[in-house]
Amino acid sequence: MKSSRLSTRLSLFILTAVTVVYLSALAYNFQASRQALLTDMIQDAKNISLATGYDIERLLVGVEKIPESLAGVLAERQLSREELFQLLTRLLAVNPEIFGMAVAYEPRAFETSRLYFAPYAYREGDRIGTTVLGSPEYHYFTMDWYQIPRETGRAQWTSPYFDKGGGDIIMSTYAVPFYQGQGPARRLKGVVTADLSLSKLRQTVGAVKIFETGYAFLICQNGTFVTFPDQRLVMRESIFSLAAAKNNPALRSLGRRMIRGEQGVAPITDFLKERQAWLGYTPLGHTGWSLGVMFPEDELISGLVALSHQLLFLGVGGLVLLGALITVLARSITNPLRRLAQSTTAIARGDFHVRVPERGAREIAELAASFNAMGEHLVDYIAKRDFIRDTFGRYVTHEVVKTLLESQEALELGGETRRVTILMSDLRGFTALTAGMAPERVITFLNRYLEKMIEILVDYEAVIDEIQGDGILAFFGAPRVQLDHAPRAVACALAMQQAMAEVNAANARDGFPHLEMGIGVGHGEVVVGNIGSELRTKYSIVGSPVNFTSRIEALATAGQVLLSEPCYREVQDLVKTGEVIRARMKGIPGEVTLYEILGIGAPYNLELEARRDELVPLIREQAVSLERIQEKIVVGTLPEAFLSHVSETRAQVRIRGELAEWEDVRLHWLDERGEIIATARIYGKVTALTPHPDGTTEAALRFTSVSPEARRTIHRLLETA
Repeated sequence: MKSSRLSTRLSLFILTAVTVVYLSALAYNFQASRQALLTDMIQDAKNISLATGYDIERLLVGVEKIPESLAGVLAERQLSREELFQLLTRLLAVNPEIFGMAVAYEPRAFETSRLYFAPYAYREGDRIGTTVLGSPEYHYFTMDWYQIPRETGRAQWTSPYFDKGGGDIIMSTYAVPFYQGQGPARRLKGVVTADLSLSKLRQTVGAVKIFETGYAFLICQNGTFVTFPDQRLVMRESIFSLAAAKNNPALRSLGRRMIRGEQGVAPITDFLKERQAWLGYTPLGHTGWSLGVMFPEDELISGLVALSHQLLFLGVGGLVLLGALITVLARSITNPLRRLAQSTTAIARGDFHVRVPERGAREIAELAASFNAMGEHLVDYIAKRDFIRDTFGRYVTHEVVKTLLESQEALELGGETRRVTILMSDLRGFTALTAGMAPERVITFLNRYLEKMIEILVDYEAVIDEIQGDGILAFFGAPRVQLDHAPRAVACALAMQQAMAEVNAANARDGFPHLEMGIGVGHGEVVVGNIGSELRTKYSIVGSPVNFTSRIEALATAGQVLLSEPCYREVQDLVKTGEVIRARMKGIPGEVTLYEILGIGAPYNLELEARRDELVPLIREQAVSLERIQEKIVVGTLPEAFLSHVSETRAQVRIRGELAEWEDVRLHWLDERGEIIATARIYGKVTALTPHPDGTTEAALRFTSVSPEARRTIHRLLETA
């Protein structure tokens, strides 16, 4: 009896203790794993909402550029009725994302005999139709798409609406006012519009798939649903009306944050199904619209719940078997149970590598196997999570991250020899341009330029090695093999130069100086791989072609793309060349040949605008100051220097004094008193020296950097020459 009572008491005691510890560890594991999944999900929600928002914003920005460009044309010249319809029809034909376009004139602004005149081109199935809007029934002067930009003087996206009498569909309109004249005489001529059908947005937003039943939606400036899986809510309900119907202040507050243009992730009750979810939201540029992405929480942790149920059932089964054996073999199983209890306690503390021996009675061995299986699942999960987290912490370029995630061996230090194409760019005279600028404006100024350049580099699948100030180093051909890396790099360089017009247009609107950039493109074998230490690693390239490309970039003038000879051989059948330069470089014996690239053919089809490169003789020579520069330090000033010929990229100067070919120089214009004009400066290199019998020397200069004041002076000289 005593033995039986002792076995029962011992069995109950041990089973109770093991059960409590096991369930505690299981609960801790569930909560810790759930929190880790939610943390990763929040980051995924931010990334997905940002990526989707970027796709939609890129669609909207593509639409915006068309009416903005057309408004600029109409402000400069008056088009006839036929020309307007032809231009609108052509624009629709090459911009399939736009449903319709109109040019709506002010009353009697196009013809004094016509109160209304708004030529409109729109899509009718597979064809493009045209009409003229404006009538007592369609009084467009009072409509939002016309009245708001007219009163504010700014381009504006309208809230979605049904355009009865116009496109006869639900659409949103981007409207841009255009004017006639300048200064006090400036007056509004009309408004250029581009209509975006909501069906296009529904396709883009509807393509977002989150787990099994997650979804995305759009709301406009006042919170109205622009797209939503439940079509009954579109254009009929807003996020605020839903909040009022559900008496949900938290949803109302979230809606206010969304229409204010904020970005974030918040817990919420799903609109469609009464379940817990997470909502990632992000604004869409300056439209005032906001994108929401719904992540169902139950689908996120469904795998974890299933695993926990399996582990729970395995644990219960093991405990039942263990209790049956303890009744008969209490003393023989006391020690194994103690070890099991100690191991589960270690799991609760976070030591997921602990294991128990799988020996003894069958039930005990099965319980140990279940316990070890749980530990292995946890170790695998933690290892994968840590691997992804550490990888993303050390690498940011998408192609590099993708390569690293395929294999942990890719994280090892070292590299491989690869033939790549290297691109280096740098702004000309940026330090001087920003010398008197407030730091906050310098950052805004620089980031606008870098944002556009990085966007182009990513589009052309470059690996961005380094951004140092206003300089960028990128390469093509690694880690992923790109058979076309040389033409791809050249096309990318041309696209970057073309994009400077857009950057400078934005700079002009915000009162920033004009920027110009030089680009050098090199080609050759380098070592590419993980460089650094176990504590800090960088995926980069090392080799003489990197230094050589840097010297090419230093020789490139503003707006120019220069190629090394090896790179030119790879693309010579595709490119249009300009000047061929033979130069001497520090550390490189003999002369090197560089090629100016003006364009590239299919499939890229890019071409730079022509620059005035032909030297023009001046009516009379102009006295200038010419300084010699070594290692960026002025080491002397020539006693006499007279400018005789000039172009936008070159000059000829008659000098007295010593000067060497390929020496760096700085040229300043002089005022009427012979004093240096500090803001009118040009940096360049001496490419040739021709002595004259009178003791003077004719020096040929290539410009590498031209200040805005100096460029204006050159243009005045070229106009009067």
